[in-house]
Amino acid sequence: MRRALARLTALSLVLCSLAVLAQLLLAVLSGALGVLFAISAAFTATLLIPLVLQSVLHPEIRLSADGIWLRPMIWREQFVPRRALLRCAPHPLISSSEANAALERLLFGRGHRRREGCAIIVARDALPPPYRLLARLAGAPDAAAFAISSTTHRNYDQLRQAIAALLADSTD
Repeated sequence: MRRALARLTALSLVLCSLAVLAQLLLAVLSGALGVLFAISAAFTATLLIPLVLQSVLHPEIRLSADGIWLRPMIWREQFVPRRALLRCAPHPLISSSEANAALERLLFGRGHRRREGCAIIVARDALPPPYRLLARLAGAPDAAAFAISSTTHRNYDQLRQAIAALLADSTD
């Protein structure tokens, strides 16, 4: 399933990028209608943001004594050294409101575990630009970030504790 989603995301990124280029070309070539094509190109470029965010949001994680290996959906594997880890912030895309929890209990039943997550803020130069989008959402515009959640990572609690231990070691 992850491979199919990765291919669809990559295809969507390519098609959306080609659409922006085509709309900009049409904006230049078509006189009076050029403004409409330029506006549609800006709108299509805005739609690229969630696609890029999805491609790096919850990467596969492999922990080591020296840091964390991230394997995102599309991009190449990245290593984040322990010294680059800064802090853990609440996941900006997971709502923690009581109304949302009540709705989840109603939809999924009493046994449903509430979705949890956190964004791991790292030094800006430790990860490439797509990771900076999540850091901006998490309130750290001068950093990069990746996220973990209870729905996308097995043994979420153990992973969170292991990352917290690496964070504690990085501040020493």
